Amino acid sequence: MARQGGVSPDGMRTLALSFALTVGLAGQTPARDCEAMLQMHGFLRRAANQCAFERYNPSIVDAARQCFDDLAPGVGARAMYAGADEFERMASLRGKHPACADIGRRFPMVVR
Repeated sequence: MARQGGVSPDGMRTLALSFALTVGLAGQTPARDCEAMLQMHGFLRRAANQCAFERYNPSIVDAARQCFDDLAPGVGARAMYAGADEFERMASLRGKHPACADIGRRFPMVVR
């Protein structure tokens, strides 16, 4: 499986699916899915900051807060940092502008 910018196509699809399911279940998210949600949130929050997106879906923030509270101490922060680091790897491999364009295309329900 070829990797693009640090995230394999299958990995990106898995994260996106996990993310979409988590958002749809906000407030009812099982703890085991919260880590994936927070990793995706960290990834997209870093992208939003680095790519200067003007909007970030507030329901994602609400779901992330709930997930953060549901996890054991330290687990949520580690997941968010892992996601942010994944964005940094993607941007360093592909370049910031192509990475930002790709994220904007793949996640229009989250960032704009």
